[in-house]
Amino acid sequence: MPPSTREDVILQLDRVDTALEAPEADKAAILREALDWLAEHPPKVAADALYYRERLEVIRRRHGAA
Repeated sequence: MPPSTREDVILQLDRVDTALEAPEADKAAILREALDWLAEHPPKVAADALYYRERLEVIRRRHGAA
C-alpha cells in the first residue's frame, strides 16, 4: 500500500472527529480504528505521523473519550 499523504492524514482525522460526534458512537472502537489506520497507512513524511497522533489526542480529549 502506498504511503499516505498529508491530505490523507487530515481527511482521516476529520472522519474520526465526525464519527465521535455521534451520540451513539463507540468512542473506544473509533479511536482504536484510527490508530490501526495509521499503522496500515504510514505517511510519507514522519512528521505527519506525529501530527496525526497529536491531533488524535486532542480530538480524544475534546470528545471525552478514554
